[in-house]
Amino acid sequence: MVTLMLQPPPQDWAGRELVARLATQIEGARWQRRYRFFPYGSSGFPADTDCTGMAAGALHRHGLLLAADLEACVRDLLHAAAPAGLVPGPRASDGVVLVPGVPLVYWEDGAEPGTARRGRKHDAVACANALYTVQLCDTLTAETTQFTVASHRYLADHLTSGRYLAGTRYYPSPEAFLYAISRLCARFPASARVLSAPLHQAMNAREAAASATALTSGPGNALDIALRTLTADNLSRTAGQAERRLHLVRMQQGDGSWPACPYYRMGRFPVYFGSPYLTTIFALKALHTREDPDRGPARRLPADVTAS
Repeated sequence: MVTLMLQPPPQDWAGRELVARLATQIEGARWQRRYRFFPYGSSGFPADTDCTGMAAGALHRHGLLLAADLEACVRDLLHAAAPAGLVPGPRASDGVVLVPGVPLVYWEDGAEPGTARRGRKHDAVACANALYTVQLCDTLTAETTQFTVASHRYLADHLTSGRYLAGTRYYPSPEAFLYAISRLCARFPASARVLSAPLHQAMNAREAAASATALTSGPGNALDIALRTLTADNLSRTAGQAERRLHLVRMQQGDGSWPACPYYRMGRFPVYFGSPYLTTIFALKALHTREDPDRGPARRLPADVTAS
């Protein structure tokens, strides 16, 4: 799902073949119009709004999801919004507060067979990915408006409060949240009006912190650098981009990959998911500057990066 989301529209047979193979893999995680983190039937984990938003958005971008099917996915995402008066429930961790209109990570309808309830909770990155796909749908209803307004308010509060610095329930790095928000700002004017200014402020703070840390501990891990580079591109920020890309080039390993870094976390448990493949996908995207729907105008790589 991540790879298809980041993959530019194919220009040749090899690119089309890659997109087709990725779509086949994603199909293996589908239940009706919902998508799972794990392949379908491999565990008791149900589909979630994070994977559904990411998968549906990526498939639609590549022309692999018809308008009617996108609308079906969006209807399911809208039905995942927390209603007023809903309480976290017995499986929730301490401090969980449910916000009406904001999508839950997991559906509450019990429709998917052979799966266990995972508890009621939000995740800011999952919310951003779901909101991205909801806004791709041209059908505007009162339910869509409520979902969009509530989600924007929730994401803005998560950003301006500084809570994003601790990561989210499923994404441990602050950079993952900032990148997810930047995709919204780059693609949707409605999102940019609410989120762009505080996101620029957060990026200023993150860049200052990264510069201070680099003096004693180095530039950071490759995944965070790639995510920050992509966030800056989505905001049309140029300052520091040459240095970040040069750091990425220098971190590339002998086999062409970049090292594994934690991208996902298993909720409140300290179990992390990452791989060289995942880091490499983001690093390649960060080094690739051709214009596409989630980026600003194409910019030329600096000479020292090109030479590397």
